[in-house]
Amino acid sequence: MRMDGFWQRILHFAIFVPIWIFLNLAKCVPFQVRSRVGGALVQFASVAVPGIRKRIEGNIELVFPQMTREEVRVLRNRNTRTMGRTLTEILFNEDQLAHHVPFHVSGEGLEAIKSADEAGQGVILVSGHFGQWDATRIFLKEQGLETGAIYRPNNNTYYEPYFVRGIEAAGKPIFPKGADGLKGMIRHLRKGGRVAILADQHLDEGARLPLLGRPSMTTLSPAQLAIRHKALLVPVWSVRDDDGACMNILLESPIPHGTPEEMMTTFNARLEVQVRAHPEQWLWAHRRWKKHGTHVYKKRSA
Repeated sequence: MRMDGFWQRILHFAIFVPIWIFLNLAKCVPFQVRSRVGGALVQFASVAVPGIRKRIEGNIELVFPQMTREEVRVLRNRNTRTMGRTLTEILFNEDQLAHHVPFHVSGEGLEAIKSADEAGQGVILVSGHFGQWDATRIFLKEQGLETGAIYRPNNNTYYEPYFVRGIEAAGKPIFPKGADGLKGMIRHLRKGGRVAILADQHLDEGARLPLLGRPSMTTLSPAQLAIRHKALLVPVWSVRDDDGACMNILLESPIPHGTPEEMMTTFNARLEVQVRAHPEQWLWAHRRWKKHGTHVYKKRSA
């Protein structure tokens, strides 16, 4: 083993140890309690690490320039707490299935998904890092409409098995990003399967499409796959109640097939509606708006 690989494993192990301790201790408390504790820990970490804090606040200020500093801080705290709860719950998706958090379901998408299932037509559920994004797959699994997912493998090999197990609990099969995962997902769609894709991260490939008032590099893959394999493209959103006692799941009407750019522009517009209505529910920590490798933030006076 090369020395750099050795030290990387040491670093990954050191990072994983507190995670492992939390995961095992959390099993001793009720599901809602561990969710809230995870939310509090992520909120604390997000505030304590200057780079993450500045990135979150910079993104918020970019989209909501009218907000005061205090309003930005309040939104940052609510947001990181909400995201912490989501990330914690995904690791315990098996318990979340048993916990049976009530779902309030709306939208025309559910009937469209059921009709596609009866016809053997593939379905792509497209969403973002918004709310409790795995809740929709959990709901569909309970309805007998199990839905797989695309996921990005974690660099930390110690953490990866826990991460994968949580994603699989919400619905199988799951496909890692990359050529092999893409081949597996295509076979699944051709058989009339369903797969969920989170399509709101910045990518170096795709098209520059409007998002929240700014041009944003947007993947075209969900639309391209839907067109090529005659699948439905259904935007879905899972909005958490303030107390976490209920998940409000919105399955929207499928996006009509057109050009990939038209379809993903429609997706971005629907995502924008949700983010503006529930800004605390979106993962603001991502680097979504880049220009020549840097954020396009404006400096604001205190």
